[in-house]
Amino acid sequence: MDSELTADVNFTSRIKNFQESVNGIGELLKNAFEKDVYERLDIGDRVKYDLFLSYTLNSLFWLYLRTQGEDPAKHAVKSEIDRVRDYNTKAKQVQDRRTIMPRIDVAAAQRFIRSGLWQPNQSDNQNADINVEGAE
Repeated sequence: MDSELTADVNFTSRIKNFQESVNGIGELLKNAFEKDVYERLDIGDRVKYDLFLSYTLNSLFWLYLRTQGEDPAKHAVKSEIDRVRDYNTKAKQVQDRRTIMPRIDVAAAQRFIRSGLWQPNQSDNQNADINVEGAE
């Protein structure tokens, strides 16, 4: 049987590609688990980092189950991957709210209010009193 498999060029090339991919994933994970990488990240990047590692490790376990002949869809790893996907969606929603949410330009708003409250028959001192009262 072994000589039959080694003679199959398609099979051996797939196994070599698989081995190279596994080695590449190992290098990526080694770099991802470096101690100082996590410490240099801000809070948003830490969330992305944690989600990335959780999804990656669960996906690798999914692949391991497939190589062992088990159905990962019936395993607890399926619910774990779904949970990580849900958190990824929530993290994207939070990020979108931060970037898309309109911001109020306070200085511009004060200028609008000041010019809207100004009346030509008032002196500048009376106008300043109105602005101070309106700002509170």
